[in-house]
Amino acid sequence: MIIKQGLTYDDVLLVPQYSEVKSRSEVSITSALGAHKFRLPIIASPMDTVTASPMAAAMHSYGGFGVIHRYNSIDIQCDHIGCLPAETIVGAAIGTSGDYLERACALYEAGAQILCVDVAHGHHILMRSALRELRATLGDKVHIMAGNVATLEGYNDLVDWGADSVRCNIGGGSICSTRI
Repeated sequence: MIIKQGLTYDDVLLVPQYSEVKSRSEVSITSALGAHKFRLPIIASPMDTVTASPMAAAMHSYGGFGVIHRYNSIDIQCDHIGCLPAETIVGAAIGTSGDYLERACALYEAGAQILCVDVAHGHHILMRSALRELRATLGDKVHIMAGNVATLEGYNDLVDWGADSVRCNIGGGSICSTRI
């Protein structure tokens, strides 16, 4: 295996530059995913220890959103979405194999506006197949986020395969075993 040199977040520093902004209140951090606008550009991770309905509701109340994790049955994941107020923008995670298509359709019907195809390494054949099948089945009715990728080639391929947005990079947390 050939291992290329890479950088981690500890290796990079964003150097402040001259600014004419007098106050943080002059800056908008509003962001959008398709038709969905967010006052807070933060997404709660689709991990079973992070995002279920309480975190999704809290993120929505602060202007961000959460992605309900996929590590339970389809019915339980749909229940997490169904118990949220109708105005809550919520995402739901799916995989790339097994029940992913049935899960995606059920989550969309339960009210998920964003589906997150959530795998540790998203630049592979199962992601390509899943994105194409999701688009063929759901069309443009739902925003499809996909990832994770850590290269420009991976990003470009996921977009070409049908992703509306792409989750980039590999987590730096101690639990993450995907990165080297």
